[in-house]
Amino acid sequence: MIEGILFDMDGVLIDSEPVILHAAMTYFETIGIKTQPEDYIPFIGAGDRKFLCGVAEKYGKKLNFEEARDALFALYAEYANDRGPMDGVHRFIKNARKSGMKLALATSAARAKAEINLKAIGLEDSDFDCMVTGESIKRNKPNPDIYQLAALSMGLPPQECLVVEDAINGIKAGKSAGSSVCALTTTFTIPEIEEAGADYIFTSLDAFEDFSTKEEFDAILHASIGSDDRTVYGANKILKAPKAIMGDEALLKIAFDQALEARKNAYSPYSKYQVGAAVISSATNRVYSGCNVENSSYGATICAERNAILNAITSEGTIGIAALVVVSEDAPPAPPCAQCLQVLAEFSRPDTVVHLVDVAFAEGRGGTHTQYLFKDLLPHPFIFPSMRQ
Repeated sequence: MIEGILFDMDGVLIDSEPVILHAAMTYFETIGIKTQPEDYIPFIGAGDRKFLCGVAEKYGKKLNFEEARDALFALYAEYANDRGPMDGVHRFIKNARKSGMKLALATSAARAKAEINLKAIGLEDSDFDCMVTGESIKRNKPNPDIYQLAALSMGLPPQECLVVEDAINGIKAGKSAGSSVCALTTTFTIPEIEEAGADYIFTSLDAFEDFSTKEEFDAILHASIGSDDRTVYGANKILKAPKAIMGDEALLKIAFDQALEARKNAYSPYSKYQVGAAVISSATNRVYSGCNVENSSYGATICAERNAILNAITSEGTIGIAALVVVSEDAPPAPPCAQCLQVLAEFSRPDTVVHLVDVAFAEGRGGTHTQYLFKDLLPHPFIFPSMRQ
C-alpha cells in the first residue's frame, strides 16, 4: 500500500517548462547565443546545472554556473508568478492529507527556484513533510538519490512511496529508487512515458477522483492498470454510457429537433445564414445544442457547432461526441468549417457520425440528409503531442 507521495515540481505542480525555457533562451541571448527549444529536451528533469551547462557545452561555451543560475532565476521569477498551479493540485494534496499519507517535494531544481514555484502556486514548505532540492544530492536524476533521500527523510522505504513525475529522467529515477511511478502527460508523449517504465499514466492530478483513505487511493491507481474500458475521443478518454433506453433512432431525432430549435435563435444580421447544431455526449447520451452568433468583427463570429460543444463542456466538462447534427438552409446541407472541424477533433472519434440536414428534413418535410464519418471530413486533425493516445 502507498504510504507516501513524492512529488516532482516542474510539470507536476506547476507548468513551468515553458517559463524556464523562455527564461533560459532569453539568458543565452544576453550572452550572445541563440538557442533552440529542442536543445533543452535532453536535460529536462536533470537539474539546473545540466539544463544550463549542457546547452552551453553544445555551443562551445563554458559557463560560470552560479552566475548563470542567478541570472536565470531572476528572469524566471519575472515570468513564473502568472502560471498558477496545474489542474487539480490543491484538491489532490488535500485528499492525500486527508487519507493520512506523507508528502514530500523532491525537485532537481535549486531551493531558490522551488520557493519561487511554491509562491506562484499558493503552497508553502509546510504543506510537505519534507522538501529535497538539487543542493541536497550529488547525483541528480535519472539516478535514484533524490527519491531515496525524500522517502527516507519521511521515515518510509521507497517501495512504499509513489513518485509523481512528468519527465523521462524523473521516471527512471523513481523506478531506480524502487518506488512506483505515476507519470503525467505534461511534457512527454504516452509512448515515451511507457518506454521509460511508468506504472501509471494520467493527464494531470485533476484526473484523479476524490479519495479520503489510502485504500481508495490504491483502488484508483490499480483501476488504471491493464484493461481500460474508456474510449478515446480525440484527445480524451471517455467512459461510454450504455445505449439510450429510448434507442439510437429516437435519440438522434431529439438531436435533430434541438438543432432545428437552436437555429431559430441564430444571430446572423450580416450573412442572414442561420445554422443550428447539436452534439450527443457519449458519456451521458445527453443532447446539447447551439446556434451561430455573428459579430461586426467577423473573426469573433462563433459557429453553431462550436457553440454546441461549449454548451456540452459547460454542463459536463470533458466530453466525447457520439454524433453531431448540423441543420442549415443549404441543399445539400453545408459541412462544418475547417475551424469547427479542428475543435471537433479534440472530442471526436474518426468514426463519429456527422449528420448534415437541411431545414426541410429537420421539419419532416422530405429534404436532404447526408452522413459522413468525421475522418472523411478531417482525416488528419492536429492533436497536441502529449495528448495523443
